[in-house]
Amino acid sequence: MPLPILILPILRPSCNIKKEIITRNVHLSEIPGVSPRPIIEGENYWLQCDIQNVAPLQNVIANCYKEQTLKRQSVSGSLVLTPPRLVLEYGAPASANCSTDIIPKMMGWEASQGSVDPTSGVQQLTWTVKSITEWDIKPLCFIIVDDPRFQQKTFLPVTIYKIPDKVSISLLNDTRLIIEGEIYWLQCDIQNVAPVQNVIVNWYKEQTLLKRDNVTSEENTKEPQNKTSKLQIRPNRTDDGAQYRCEAELELGAEGLQPPPRPAEPLIISVAYMPQFQNHTEILLDSGEMITLNCTVKANPPAVYNWIPAHLKPRPVITSSSLGLGNYTCTASNQYGNDTKVFTIRKKEIEDVYEHHQLFSASGDSCTLEISPPRVVVGFGEPVSVSCVASRPVRVLGWESAIGALHTQHDLTVQWQVDSLIDWIEEPICYGVFFTAPRQCEEKLNLVLYKTPDSISISLVNHTGPMVEGREYQLLCEVQNIAPVQYLTLRWYRGQTEVYNHTFSELSPATPVQVSSTLLITPGRVEHGAPYRCEATLELGPEGPQPPPMVKSEPLDIAVHYPPDLLSPEQEVIELGDGEVITLNCTAVGNPPPLYRWSTPTLLESDESHPLLSAPSLGIYTCMASNILGKSSKQFIIKPRSKGKTDGSLDI
Repeated sequence: MPLPILILPILRPSCNIKKEIITRNVHLSEIPGVSPRPIIEGENYWLQCDIQNVAPLQNVIANCYKEQTLKRQSVSGSLVLTPPRLVLEYGAPASANCSTDIIPKMMGWEASQGSVDPTSGVQQLTWTVKSITEWDIKPLCFIIVDDPRFQQKTFLPVTIYKIPDKVSISLLNDTRLIIEGEIYWLQCDIQNVAPVQNVIVNWYKEQTLLKRDNVTSEENTKEPQNKTSKLQIRPNRTDDGAQYRCEAELELGAEGLQPPPRPAEPLIISVAYMPQFQNHTEILLDSGEMITLNCTVKANPPAVYNWIPAHLKPRPVITSSSLGLGNYTCTASNQYGNDTKVFTIRKKEIEDVYEHHQLFSASGDSCTLEISPPRVVVGFGEPVSVSCVASRPVRVLGWESAIGALHTQHDLTVQWQVDSLIDWIEEPICYGVFFTAPRQCEEKLNLVLYKTPDSISISLVNHTGPMVEGREYQLLCEVQNIAPVQYLTLRWYRGQTEVYNHTFSELSPATPVQVSSTLLITPGRVEHGAPYRCEATLELGPEGPQPPPMVKSEPLDIAVHYPPDLLSPEQEVIELGDGEVITLNCTAVGNPPPLYRWSTPTLLESDESHPLLSAPSLGIYTCMASNILGKSSKQFIIKPRSKGKTDGSLDI
């Protein structure tokens, strides 16, 4: 029986429309009982295109023309869903319409909720549910026609979402006071959300977006799950009292209403940090009046103060009119470290000169002072000695420094010398006051105090055990207590091959810090057993030690799991003579090592877990090599050897 397909363009003719045979199987006509005769100019009419005995139905495209102008194009027999996709909140009502351009025998919907029985004589049918409660619902619209080869069906994609019950943020595995410069992990817990693969976690510090994290799930489930997201932070003192927060956002596509993000209550962190002075030296005039030594500095917990000379009271501010000339050293300390500031009280005549030096000093090419060597690189705790030479008569020549400050009158050379340099903020300045113009001049010593790291280590982030081929993993290299970090280059190696290097030139602290670098890898099977390591190198320039100081981490050997691959996967056809036995080889490479299963002509399945099998008879042998990640199969066809053919003979 021919299968009619209706292609119904609306025409408003201004000329006569003729019945016409397009091909032997395609006929254009007025729809009986719909189009009256004669056709009247300006009114609407339907034309029907009958296409008979064609297959496959879903590949038919009907084009309707008026003269040479295409008026409508239709894909025959296709099912159209309106809307084409549903995005709904759990428990909400659902509705979708299914339509077709043919006249089917039956039309219906199959679904775990709201099925619609097959209905005859319709070209559209609506699926309706009052309250959607099936997470993995897959509504199916179908039509039945006379020829079963041309049945049509289509699934309606439905996404059911649920906003999380709760979102919370916490400090992972650590409730102590956070220490400046160390690495910590914050965790955002999202409870009872679906679908989890559509969840985006936004991390903020105050109002600044730090990270957008796509939450992934190895489970292919559409039901609500609990999920977490993590953020690595390395706080400093400016972060004390800062608010961190996370929010869970469902990205559901253009078809769905976007529910508002669900925020967590903010986490306010308290950062512990040592005292650190902005200026480590201060010059004061001895004018015979009250002198105030103000050593106040911020620290958490608050600093305690000690002075040298020791007879001064342990408090941040000393005010007295009886302080003598010389240096007064204040040390501010708490349990996380200490810092020192030196107050120098000078005679008025020298200080008057020095004050003018500060306000009106010259430097650079016009300065007649020369520092030798001009740049010094010193290891922490090592001795240092630098000379400053004036090229013309000088009234006062000296060094301003937290340690080793001194001056001389009339001598053309002055030496700055420290037996053990341990002041990280040391900035020695040579100054001169001359009898002739320019009368004041200064040169700053380019001093680099360095320290090699206490340790360097490499580890996997948020993962233990073997890796899986093709998945992404993160390696973390941590360097403890190194300075100055802006000279550090951290290199990543796989075996002897450098794969990445990380510099820290954007950082500027002079004191030792802890830094880290991450490496994203997607291991393949060839990397099974490969050692990864990182190396920290302080590249301090030609004045520094040669070769540059370098510390290596212990290697991290990675294990990679991957599915079996047969050494020879192609089907083999083997000829077997009478009385012969042949060995079939199904060896595969995989990690974990694969197990083998054979099916033979005599046994449906063999328990032999071995890649080699003796085949004594004709037939089809199938081998399956499998492990937890996948499987591969191979077929051997054993057939009798042709008569008159022996080993080594050729078929002509």
